Amino acid sequence: MKRFSLSCLLAGLILAAGLTVSLLPARAADDTPAVPAHDPREPSRAPVSWELTFKHGPLERIIINADGKDQTYWYMRYTVTNNSGRDILFVPDFQILAETGTVINSIKIVPNNVFEKIKGLSGNNLMVSPLNVDGKLLQGEDNARDSVAVFPALDSDARNFQVFAMGLSGETSEVTNPVTKKPVTLQKTLELDYNLPGQAIGIDPVTKLTATKWVMK
Repeated sequence: MKRFSLSCLLAGLILAAGLTVSLLPARAADDTPAVPAHDPREPSRAPVSWELTFKHGPLERIIINADGKDQTYWYMRYTVTNNSGRDILFVPDFQILAETGTVINSIKIVPNNVFEKIKGLSGNNLMVSPLNVDGKLLQGEDNARDSVAVFPALDSDARNFQVFAMGLSGETSEVTNPVTKKPVTLQKTLELDYNLPGQAIGIDPVTKLTATKWVMK
């Protein structure tokens, strides 16, 4: 009788221990915190595709007299270098967004007298016109290409402008247009923010670069 009672007691203890263990929460196989998914509306923190080196001058104004009329243009000189490790088809595109919402696209076919004036002011005989800058960009400093982005007159009511330089990176992402519900491809784009203070009459305006960053556009 005593032997039976002792056996029952041991069995009860083992059963109780088993139940206790089973009630403990299961431990995850991997306690490493989950990495948040990358937001496709933002560029990757580290380059995930080819990227060109872009150096630029200030956003400047030039007035050209043609047929007795003054025409105002804005321009930004730049040098692009391919250090990506492979040859790249370079097709740049530039756009200005004014704080008023006005969108200004760069001029692809720049009047020859305008381009020659800008080229003369820059003192760079190697400068290529926007019409001829497109094409395969070979690797290395020796193959760097100099050109200029030219825009028509800016919105006179605005003082803050965003210049977008596209074609400098191969990174893209796809998002859904909230209105049309259709997929839209965004491209990694360089954004240059400028401020144009009010200027006295007769004094050339001087723009101020306030920020530079990569965005998906």
